[in-house]
Amino acid sequence: MKKNNLISLITGIIFLIFGTSAILNGIFLLKSPLTIIWFCHIGLIILGIGFLAKNKTIIDSQINILAIPLLIWTADFLQFLLTKNSIFGISAYFFQQGELTSKIITSQHLFTIPLSLYSRKFVKKTLRNSIVLSLIVMAPIFFLSEFFGPEKNINLVYNFLGISGACYTILWFMIFIVMILATNLALNKFKKFD
Repeated sequence: MKKNNLISLITGIIFLIFGTSAILNGIFLLKSPLTIIWFCHIGLIILGIGFLAKNKTIIDSQINILAIPLLIWTADFLQFLLTKNSIFGISAYFFQQGELTSKIITSQHLFTIPLSLYSRKFVKKTLRNSIVLSLIVMAPIFFLSEFFGPEKNINLVYNFLGISGACYTILWFMIFIVMILATNLALNKFKKFD
């Protein structure tokens, strides 16, 4: 088996295992079936499919969605690890008492983007626009997240850092679109990622 195919296969399997485990863990262990619509869990499954299908458009669409939020999560995690203070309050749960399997699964926040960027170099370029696919994936997940109400605040669709209100939905979409565009621009600009 060629190195390109092997790396793509192994990466796809890793993401599918972590994505499936995250969803099953949420449903059966944490008794929280809504974890199925967290971007980071759905993204793992879609990344796994993208790597197994060797489709860079699918892979890039998820990197577009996940890169900046996961980098923010990682910064929050490292801040808490080093100082016991959280910048944004989004990773502190990792350090609370809980199931080891949940912590192992949550560790995907730390390696999803680096592994994706490394492994995508071994997938041939596809001609489709990953921005469009990112938006197609993002919109229904937003509306599903919003459907379950502010008490769940899935994917931070109702508030973040005390920001909420009538204009928050517009702000959320604007920020997400800017994150997608910025990440896509970076992927296209830096050839070392290809």
